[in-house]
Amino acid sequence: MRLIKENTQRYESFHKSLQYFTKNSEAKGDLKLITFEEHKSNNNILEKYSFFVQNVSSFQKKIQLAKNLVEIHSITRDFVKRLINAKEVELFLFNDANRHLVPINKDANPLHINSVNKAYKDGILDWIFETKKATIVPDLNSYTVNGSKLNQIIFPIYDSRSNFGVLSIYTSVARIPDDSVENKSIQIILGIIVPVIIAMRQKNSINKLYQELQVYQSKIHNDFDTYAIGNLAEGILEEIGEPLQVILSLSELIENDFPNVDKEITEKIKKQVTKVNELTNRLSKFATLNKPKNSGIQPCYINKIVKEFRNIINMTLQNLGLDCELDLEENIPPILADASEIKQMLTSIFSLLKASSKNGGGFIIQTKLIKDKVVLSVFTTESIDGFNDDSSGKTNVTIKLINELMKKNEGVAEFSSLPLKGTIIHLIFPLKRKLML
Repeated sequence: MRLIKENTQRYESFHKSLQYFTKNSEAKGDLKLITFEEHKSNNNILEKYSFFVQNVSSFQKKIQLAKNLVEIHSITRDFVKRLINAKEVELFLFNDANRHLVPINKDANPLHINSVNKAYKDGILDWIFETKKATIVPDLNSYTVNGSKLNQIIFPIYDSRSNFGVLSIYTSVARIPDDSVENKSIQIILGIIVPVIIAMRQKNSINKLYQELQVYQSKIHNDFDTYAIGNLAEGILEEIGEPLQVILSLSELIENDFPNVDKEITEKIKKQVTKVNELTNRLSKFATLNKPKNSGIQPCYINKIVKEFRNIINMTLQNLGLDCELDLEENIPPILADASEIKQMLTSIFSLLKASSKNGGGFIIQTKLIKDKVVLSVFTTESIDGFNDDSSGKTNVTIKLINELMKKNEGVAEFSSLPLKGTIIHLIFPLKRKLML
């Protein structure tokens, strides 16, 4: 203890003269002599740092639990307002075309929205994204003789690949230095929210695409069902025509051969047949008029179609005692065709071969790529009468159907059958199709 008798002004206060030792981090465990005031200052800095870290940690946790962009905006706005005395805090994101900045907050001030987009059109935001620094734009609407009462501080939101938007703050603060705590704090929170915003926007895009996919799947399913019913109805109408003609002919025969038969009965039969005929004709015309001009042409993998077809007919082959072997060339490129029509042709070919095949027989389905054409061939040891006759293609309904379907797909069908060599059918598809206008 010291006793000071005179002129105390030249002596320090008692508590400032106190000293103590503490560890020096730079000296690897050595003790450093510091004053009480220095220790008090260090404690204050440590308390401020601890408070800041807790706030940032709390902000990060809230952002991670945010369910949408609106919540992210709300959390960010509250945090920024604790840092800076701000009137408005808005997050803006670029639209899909990168032509406008759209606020996340739907209740954003229209003047605020206009000012941000004007800054974008004037090229101010280009400079911000180039420098990656915030800029201050005076609010001319609040400008007085003494200067602007409000300023707009704009921070860029970006990552290494692209620019996403801006954080715009209306505040009375005239300047925020780059090395200030406020500036660095805002840069930190923007770094936290950027990956979350990217993830949410991608999730929204995926959900939107998934919903569109479901709509199109439903539409395709309904169209396919309608198309299948239409095809079935068209086939039934064609099958009805022949029995109706037989009924009509038999009615006339009965009238001629049996004069005593009550003509009222035959007339009723004729009237009913005429009604059904008219109805079927109207339905046939309607089906023809409403057939889509564009067929279901799309890339088709011929090998996949052949394998699916073989799986479908396997049970029938077993019941008939027939074998079907596949000889498929690998890595054949897809052809532009209607897959349902290819399956229909394979079914028609199978019906031709099945009628002439014997128990214990079989056939081979082969695919090959020859220059710019894909050739689907079917071989069997059994011969089919009339295949080599030119009139056969005109009279045989199945062969005529296959030829017409191949023409629709800009391909060619070739049929050959000899007693000692068996039957060969080639379906030749072009790899390149004509431009459909």
